[in-house]
Amino acid sequence: MASIGSVLLLFLIHLPTIATSRAHIDGNNTVWCHPDQAAALLQLKQSFYSANSPINLPSWQDGTDCCTWEGVGCDASSRLVTVLDLSGRGLYSDGFDPALFSLTSLQRLDLSMNSLGTTKDAEFDRLNLLTHLNLSNSGLEGQIPMGINKLPGQ
Repeated sequence: MASIGSVLLLFLIHLPTIATSRAHIDGNNTVWCHPDQAAALLQLKQSFYSANSPINLPSWQDGTDCCTWEGVGCDASSRLVTVLDLSGRGLYSDGFDPALFSLTSLQRLDLSMNSLGTTKDAEFDRLNLLTHLNLSNSGLEGQIPMGINKLPGQ
C-alpha cells in the first residue's frame, strides 16, 4: 500500500501538468492562454469599429499568446484571462458581443471612454468573479443590465 507521502509526491510531480492541461504549450514549453479565450477576444475585437482609423489593437493577432496582448491580463498559473482593460481606445460597438461574457474568469473589466451602444443582451451575471467594472463615459443606451446586481461586492 502506498504511503501518503508517496501519493503526495506523485501529485506534486504531476501538478504542473494538471495545472496547464487546458492551456496551449508551444514547442519551447511556453504556456499560452487558453485557445477558447483567445478566440473570444478576437471575436470581441471584430465586434468593435473605430470612427476614424483601424482598431488600435495591433498585438491582438491570431496565433499569438493572448496573455501578452495590450489590455489583457492573465492569471500566472492558470493562464485564464482575468483582466480586460480597453479604456479610452475610441472603440465603437452596437452592444456587448456575447464573446465578452464567455470570459468567465474576468476579475477586472474596464471599457470606459468608448461608445458601446446598447446594454441589450448584456450577461454580466455570467462574470461571477468580476470585482471591478468600469463602464463610465461609455455611451451606453438602455436599462442597467440585471446581471450587474449579482456581481460580487454589490
